[in-house]
Amino acid sequence: MAQRKFYNPELDTTERYTEVWKIELVQVRDESNLMVRNHYWKDSDGELWGDFNNPMENVTRSFAAYRSKKGYMTPEDIRKLRHNLGLTVRQFAKRLGIAPSSLTQIENNLRVQVKYQDNLFKAAKTFYEENGHLPGNCSSNEDGVIDKQLSGLLDKSEYQPSINYAEDHLYTNNIYTDLEVMGVAV
Repeated sequence: MAQRKFYNPELDTTERYTEVWKIELVQVRDESNLMVRNHYWKDSDGELWGDFNNPMENVTRSFAAYRSKKGYMTPEDIRKLRHNLGLTVRQFAKRLGIAPSSLTQIENNLRVQVKYQDNLFKAAKTFYEENGHLPGNCSSNEDGVIDKQLSGLLDKSEYQPSINYAEDHLYTNNIYTDLEVMGVAV
């Protein structure tokens, strides 16, 4: 077992911690019982702590398990698509009709996209793979409404959201409502 000395700001102490890996059941949004291998550091009293240098580590693992279970695109895939299109975050978000801040959070793995957003990403990817670009041009889409051709792709059954977007959107306010770890304090 690896050991490392950490400063614990909550206890205002520096001591040796022992590395611990635990397989845990977590819930992210509507998916419960996701099995995730989480990483902790155990203090001399046996208390488990998240990584002091990477506090989002276990959240990231939970988000990855959720995306995998749902078949959602990964943040890396979304960023790669945007880069291939030669678009900034603001431009890509505008073309899809979503907030740039939402896209930034999704690409940085601070938020899990909702089904509707994942459908947009997949439709954009499909259109790009078939045509080498997105439909229309940015300047003709000033109001931020999803391009009509891209919107038409969403009519295909493979992209139909299974959850009402308005209801699903309620879960995206912040990272702590996106993740509820059963039995572990976040």
